[in-house]
Amino acid sequence: MDALTEIILTDLRYLIADLGADGGLTSPAIYDTAQVIRHSPPEEGVWPAIDWLLSQQHADGGWGSPAMPMARDVPTLAAILALNTHCTRRDARNAIQHGLAFIRLQAHHWSGEVPNDIPIATEMILPKLLQEAASVGLEISSASVYTPLRNIGARRAKLIAQLNPQGGTTASHSWEAWGTKPDIGMLDESGGVGHSPAATAAWIAAATDDPHLAPQRAAAHAFLVRAEAATGLSIPGIVPVVWPYPRNEQVVSLFGLFLGGLFDEPALHTPLSEQIADLWRSLRPEGQGISDWFTADGDITAMSLAITRAGGYCPDSAVLQRYIVGGRCLTYRQELQHSLSATAHAAHALAILGGDPHPLLNYLCDQRTADGIWMGDKWHTSWTYITGHTISALLAAGRYEEAHMALPALLDHQHSDGSWGVHAASDEETAYITIALLDMDRHNLLDDSAKPALLRASRWLQINYHPFIDPPGECWIGKELYRPRRIARALYLSAMLGCVRRGYTL
Repeated sequence: MDALTEIILTDLRYLIADLGADGGLTSPAIYDTAQVIRHSPPEEGVWPAIDWLLSQQHADGGWGSPAMPMARDVPTLAAILALNTHCTRRDARNAIQHGLAFIRLQAHHWSGEVPNDIPIATEMILPKLLQEAASVGLEISSASVYTPLRNIGARRAKLIAQLNPQGGTTASHSWEAWGTKPDIGMLDESGGVGHSPAATAAWIAAATDDPHLAPQRAAAHAFLVRAEAATGLSIPGIVPVVWPYPRNEQVVSLFGLFLGGLFDEPALHTPLSEQIADLWRSLRPEGQGISDWFTADGDITAMSLAITRAGGYCPDSAVLQRYIVGGRCLTYRQELQHSLSATAHAAHALAILGGDPHPLLNYLCDQRTADGIWMGDKWHTSWTYITGHTISALLAAGRYEEAHMALPALLDHQHSDGSWGVHAASDEETAYITIALLDMDRHNLLDDSAKPALLRASRWLQINYHPFIDPPGECWIGKELYRPRRIARALYLSAMLGCVRRGYTL
């Protein structure tokens, strides 16, 4: 075994063993941090978090990743409100004015039909932030352009009222956008509300004047302190967009290893078998969710069934059928925006479980773009994610020609240095397409003209590899864009080891 392979395998062994530990690791969130500072500031004081927020403002005045324009309004407005609440420093006042100018320029994005892939609960959160900004004298013009978004938000709020949700549900994750009374039923076993620091901070603020809720407020404060650790920054008040999410981290990472063809790698047998066995034991009658305390969803359930079947267990595909409606797989019931990736994962699971994946795949094939790829998933901002996973689902179902139709576009989108990335070279986006190409190679679908692209990708991955170090880059869609750190690293290592195992090396 050469030195590079041994280093990758060592990196992977430690990573796999840690999947789900401490509730998962993820990037810090501007929106949730701003909401914590506003509603439940840390005992140590707000200034370290304020300074961090100021450092995150971009030159154009906005906050949040430029990779997805419609994901920037919510973190920008939340940051403005947090600064306005606590800070009279000149740099903060300038930042607020610059941010408001950015929001005004952003308004045109919301004037037409609202797409499926907007960030979580934006239809309720953004109108509320706009209202709160106006209430403190931060008027924003062009309010009418938000009417389509507000209409969706009103539908969502009505649906939530009908459901009468409790803790650990999808509605509880956005409690700060619709909740008013601090019902203790909204708290789940994590101590927080909806696995959301923002929702938890808002609940604490709503419960402040009720002495009977002192124990629950203390538990919620403790939740926020634990959530801080997930970012790796060790700065009081800086929190992630979602936490805990141990099952999500475990499942999506293992699914990446599965797609990379690494479940039979002898050097990974022990940590993989332990994680898969743990996942198998955790499956509920309704499937699996982002944690054992959060409602199950069709996306994680589908990947969990595929993983456990590939790991030698015999899951029942009927568990997944409850999420399949009208040729699509729902992530959550009563959702208003649908996910292409959940449908791709369900099709893949059915293909290896002996079910019928073809209605789902037919729907997906109808959604592909003119150049043969897929775009517009609600959970990930890059076309590489949904395209790579749909290719693998088609291959698993034996629909090789339809999978191969995407190849020209994959090659056309490759950067000259061998990477992929919508805006710039990206480790995660490169990994998705590399894994898809490796899957096509295993099915003998790459000719001699396509294999050099895979070799260039392998070289880029190896040249940019830094053992046990996480590069930046937010591609996942929550209430803003974020980076699930262990998941992204598992994908990178899966792609690189897959290349090495198939002989695509420097």
